[in-house]
Amino acid sequence: MKMAIIGAGGWGSALAYSYAQAGYKVTIWAHSLEVVEEINKEHTNKTYLPGITFPKTVKATDSFAFLKEEELVLLMSPAQYMRSVVKDLQSYLLPQAVLVHGAKGIEMKTLARISEVIEEETKGRHPVLVLSGPTHAEEVAKSLPTACVLAGKDQNLVKEVQEKLILPSFRIYASDDITGVEIGGSLKNVIAIATGIADGLGYGDNARGALITRGLAEMARLGVRMGANPLTFAGLSGMGDLIATCTSPHSRNRQAGIMLSQGKTLRDITSSSKMVVEGAFTAESAYRLGQKYAVELPIVKEVLLVLQGEKSPQEIAPLLMTRDPQEELNYLLPKK
Repeated sequence: MKMAIIGAGGWGSALAYSYAQAGYKVTIWAHSLEVVEEINKEHTNKTYLPGITFPKTVKATDSFAFLKEEELVLLMSPAQYMRSVVKDLQSYLLPQAVLVHGAKGIEMKTLARISEVIEEETKGRHPVLVLSGPTHAEEVAKSLPTACVLAGKDQNLVKEVQEKLILPSFRIYASDDITGVEIGGSLKNVIAIATGIADGLGYGDNARGALITRGLAEMARLGVRMGANPLTFAGLSGMGDLIATCTSPHSRNRQAGIMLSQGKTLRDITSSSKMVVEGAFTAESAYRLGQKYAVELPIVKEVLLVLQGEKSPQEIAPLLMTRDPQEELNYLLPKK
């Protein structure tokens, strides 16, 4: 059995390790030649997945030529780099290749969901599925119990790929709501930054609970306006991923929020690590999507203003608490 993975960050590396442990022969593409050499020689990826030693059945490469023999390709590059990666690899794909992406973000330049970016760059020649949910790489690589969702238009294909990707410690559920799964996976990172700010300022459990649930309302409000099923946001790619990202010490987005509460700037945070803080990009693109669809996203807006240095973290809570009274489930209620 073979597995092809594009992207040797934490998520791609965790999947490479997991499938190799399950007996797959894994080829993983990395942009950095330094990472390629480390994986092939030392069988580690200390920058993106420290503490893990890959089985020798994991081979890294900086060439896309191996894709000429792969029928299933996992695209695990960060959201803002996905277009350039797919543009470079698409000519190597087999006609029958199926693409599964695990990026959580919205392209800033176009406001496109990542599945739309992939479809555009491949001219719609390949089916594109979305893998999302509460999947911290550190835990997946330790074979800790993990559940996620695989979404696609063709449910027969989704079920076929689901059976190929499922592992004893990696359970996958099926969905036909690509839009809902992608919006949930993207906006949860912004809400996690807000939660990190609140945690860093010592606002307590009540505030964290409020931010998580009202963040869920913002995700669902935008998603529903874009055509998503509101029930998707009660699932793994919505509430599930939101809870994990807003509470876990593994969450880079929550940690970024904590650092913002300590007076650090976005530049300070991004320059201190090679790991990508997707929520920093998604805050702007999500806010602009909200404007496009006439959807109010107050938490997203305040996080964006903090990231841009226009407001201090301490200003977020008073502004959110003094908004006009609202119906709690107004994103589900018919307009009066």
